[in-house]
Amino acid sequence: MEHLNVNFTGLGWSAGVLAKVFIAAMVFLHGMLGFGLWNDASRLRERGRSTVVLTPLTWSLSALVLGLAAVALYWVCHYSRFARKEP
Repeated sequence: MEHLNVNFTGLGWSAGVLAKVFIAAMVFLHGMLGFGLWNDASRLRERGRSTVVLTPLTWSLSALVLGLAAVALYWVCHYSRFARKEP
């Protein structure tokens, strides 16, 4: 069985460069998601609402690790119809 050899030399790119660009994009995306969750969770606390289960820093770190899954969970916990409404 032959091994599949991916070759992007016609584009002037090697597979290693494309992998590094992809990883850099993912690190940037997860960093922005983490900053966004930290910012929103901090604003919720400033307005007198509590964050569900986790602190703003912990929500931020979860976004760094889990990415969009953490953002989706945060949204469900704080903004969806399932969110606990405080008086």
